Order: sequence, then structure tokens, then C-alpha cells
Amino acid sequence: MATTATAPTGDAPAGRRHLKHRLGPLATLAVLTASVFIIGTAEYVMTGLVPALSADFDRPVSTTGSLVGWYALTVTLAGPLVTIALLRLPPRRVLLGMLAAFTAGSAAAALATGFDTLLAARVLTALTHSTTFAVAMVAAISSAPAGQRGRVVAVVASGWNLASVLGAPLGTWIGDRFGWRTTFWGIAAFALLVFVAAATLVRPRSAAPPTPRTEVAALLRPRVGLVLAATVLVQAGLFTAYTYISPLLQGPGGFSSAGVSVLLAVFGVGALLGNGLGGRLADRAPASALCVAIVVLASVLALTAGAIHAQLAAVGAVFALGTASAVLVPLLQERALDAGPGAPTLVTAVSASAFNLGIAGGSWLGGRALDTGLGLPDLAWLGGAVALVALAPALAAARLDRTAE
Repeated sequence: MATTATAPTGDAPAGRRHLKHRLGPLATLAVLTASVFIIGTAEYVMTGLVPALSADFDRPVSTTGSLVGWYALTVTLAGPLVTIALLRLPPRRVLLGMLAAFTAGSAAAALATGFDTLLAARVLTALTHSTTFAVAMVAAISSAPAGQRGRVVAVVASGWNLASVLGAPLGTWIGDRFGWRTTFWGIAAFALLVFVAAATLVRPRSAAPPTPRTEVAALLRPRVGLVLAATVLVQAGLFTAYTYISPLLQGPGGFSSAGVSVLLAVFGVGALLGNGLGGRLADRAPASALCVAIVVLASVLALTAGAIHAQLAAVGAVFALGTASAVLVPLLQERALDAGPGAPTLVTAVSASAFNLGIAGGSWLGGRALDTGLGLPDLAWLGGAVALVALAPALAAARLDRTAE
């Protein structure tokens, strides 16, 4: 009796240690994903707040809408420079510093007394964007089990998907109900919670800090440039059409505004599924999977041009578009990291810039195409053509990969 009575007591601490050992990395991964989620929400939510800002500041929609462009431009140009400047610092300190600056910038946006003040606050938060993503990604990868880097990349990258599916719509709803300042206060409050959680849970593995010269040299490898070019082209192809997805669905598609909201959620569900699939493919056959995924995205975009005229087919096309586009995110990120193993932080930061450059380029191309007389459905096949061009650098990168072996 004594033996059987003491056995559970002796096993309990071991069981708790095992549970802590299992839950610790998961909690850390959740915090890192939340870091990406909050910066993604801060970027995406602005499009939904433009009308309210225009009315409050008595500025044209085109002026308040420029806040979106200024944010993306800051991320694209300044993000890698901020990352290079902070490379010698411990990753945990950088992450906490970026989250603190992001929180301050969001609070400053909530307190903005004019358009220029709000613009300055948005630029401050944009300066933290790429570096937060890069450090979160590298910290997650450093603790990833062997052979599971792609899945860890997908989990952290899912923060972007959650931001578009949950964060931005919720922030827009809060702004409509309680005012746009409340949205920014909510973002600041959540960012503060993430900061506290990161300070408590995130402990990246110690390693010799990279030097800027080493990381820049690794970044300049030809294969890195090819993967980044594919990233820009894929995003440009997607956003040539997706930038105008609402008028496309409401006009030729015949959906109501409420129906469009539902379809955007359908896109988000497809994106979450695609992100997980992309992570698994990135661990198995990333080079070939990337090429196939590019062809699939281009095909889905081209088919959307015709499917938009039948509502049931349009629903399927939107879901497929979300899935096909999200599969590419972890594949592109994994390919970039594999191409520049000596520069994980800088490569990740520059990848974020490449994604934003593609978004800006696709939006611009779609707008110019409409100005020339093309119809909204035509943007889908045009975007498919642009995305298909990404196959060239992807194949070239795969060829260099095989040569290196």
C-alpha cells in the first residue's frame, strides 16, 4: 500500500515537468505569432478606417488613403535598414524594443490631433514592422525541431492571415461603432499584452550575433535575389486583382456588401488552410512545391475572371484564391531562408519588404489597367499572367540549388 500510494506522488513532479517542457515552446510560438498578428492588424486595418479618418480630419479620401501607401513604403525602404542597424543586439532585446516602439506608435495614433500627427505615428509603427517579423521568425526557427522549419514558419506567418481574417475586420467594426481612436487604443493595449508575454516567455537560444557585413554578403547571393524576385511577382500578380476584389464581387459578381464581407471571410479560411499546407510542403519538397504553387495561383487567378459571373463558382474561386495564395507564403519564406543561411534575420526582413513591394506594384498595375479601359474581371487574368512570370526566377533558383548540391 505504501508503495502504491507514493508512486503517483513521485510521478507528479515529473509529469508537470514534462507538461511544462511541452507547453513552453508552444507558448513561445504563440507569443511570436501574436507579435506578427498585431503588426499585421495595424497595417491591414487602415483601409477600413479611411472613410472615418477622411470625415474626422476633413480631408479627401485620396489623402487619408495615402496613409496606407506611406506605411507600405516605409516598410519596404526602411525596414531592412532598421534590421541591419540592430543586428548586433540580442534578439530578445530587439523584439521587446520593437514591441515597445509599436505600442507607443499605436498610442500616439490614438492621440493624434491632426493628419500630419497621425502620419508620423504611422511611420513610427511601420519602422518596427519588418524587424519584428524577422526577429519573431528567427526566434521561432531557432527552437524548431529538425525537419520542421517549414511548419514553424507557417505558424508564425499565420499571424498575417489571422490579421486579415480577424484583426482588421474587428478593428474596422470597433472603429465604426466607437470611433477610429478606439481601434488604435485597442491595438496599443493588445501590443502591450504581447510585450509582457514576450518579456516573460521568449528566450531565444543564445548564439554569436551576426555582423552586418556577414548578413549583407549572404543577402547578395544570386539565389536569394531570385527568390525575392519571385516573391515580388507573386504578390504583384495577386494584388493586381485582390486590391479590387470588393468592387469585382459587387459589380460583375452581383454580391451585396454583406455578401462581400462573407466572401472575404471565405478567402481568409482558405488562406489559413493554405498556410498550413504550405508549411508541410516546405518541409518536404520546397523547390518543386514552389514552382507548382505558382502555376496553381496563376491558374486560379485566370479562372476567376470567368467564375466571377456565376455566384456559386465565384465563392469557390475566392476560397481557392485564398488557399493558393497562402500556400506560397511559407514556401517563399523557406526558400529565402535556405538561399541565405548566413543572414536569417536580414533575409526575413527583406522578404517582408518584397511582399510589400509586390502589394504596392500590383495595386498600381491594377489601377493603371482600369484607367486604360480594362474591366474588373480582366484584372484577374492580368494578375495571373504576372504571377506566372514568377515561375522563371523560381525555376532559376531551383536550378542553382541543384548545382550547389
